[in-house]
Amino acid sequence: MDEDRKRMEERQEFERRFNARDFEFIDRFFIPNISIEEFFKRVAAGQKEFVDICLKRPNLAGINLVGANLTGAKLLSANLSGANLSGANLSYAFLDGANFNGANLEGANVAEASVLGTNFENANLRGSVGCFGHAHGCFYYNTVMPNGRICAEPHREEG
Repeated sequence: MDEDRKRMEERQEFERRFNARDFEFIDRFFIPNISIEEFFKRVAAGQKEFVDICLKRPNLAGINLVGANLTGAKLLSANLSGANLSGANLSYAFLDGANFNGANLEGANVAEASVLGTNFENANLRGSVGCFGHAHGCFYYNTVMPNGRICAEPHREEG
């Protein structure tokens, strides 16, 4: 089974269980698999591979993850304000409730990433690749959009 298909099936199973209110499954799905201290240690050592990493409400403000592979990462309610994620792979990531205020996501792969209720105020999304999988409730203001247009007025995504 190819990787994209596997990830889409995982996302569909998660949505099915979420809609059925299977909270035990959801809790297991988001169990952290690395400590924040270990994550920072690996970043400092120059590691770029963080596929399927799961951190609980991490404060990653200002972190440099240029070109990092965060495919399938589970970073719910992460503080990524001022982070540099240019060229990073965030495909299929769970970034719901994250704060990307002032973050640089230029050229990042965001295909099928879930960003429900995420803040993109003052963020740079220029040249980002793919479309978010779920973007309901996202907030954009003074945001450089993927096409280079600046969203100068406050805008909340409705669907």
